[in-house]
Amino acid sequence: MEIRSLLFIAILAVLALSTQAFAPSPFGLRTTSSTALEACRVNAKKEKRQRNRENMRKFKSKRGTSRRKTMKKLQANAARASEAEFIAKCFALGPPPGADEKK
Repeated sequence: MEIRSLLFIAILAVLALSTQAFAPSPFGLRTTSSTALEACRVNAKKEKRQRNRENMRKFKSKRGTSRRKTMKKLQANAARASEAEFIAKCFALGPPPGADEKK
């Protein structure tokens, strides 16, 4: 009987110690240091700054216009000029139909 009660007490002690891991820690006591977490946070911020810099360089606009944009503008101007010429020919003023030219 003594061995059973001793075994029962030992099992209860092991259970009590294992459930401590799942219980919330007391309010005032800290068992782990936060410096490791803070260092990780600082490293994450440095990495984020670096990523942002690289991204800014990637999407930064260039100073001059590109060759493609210049060629497109030239083509658009040429098309606009030919369209204006066509419209001018369509609406050229002439004598109205059926009018006699007696001057």
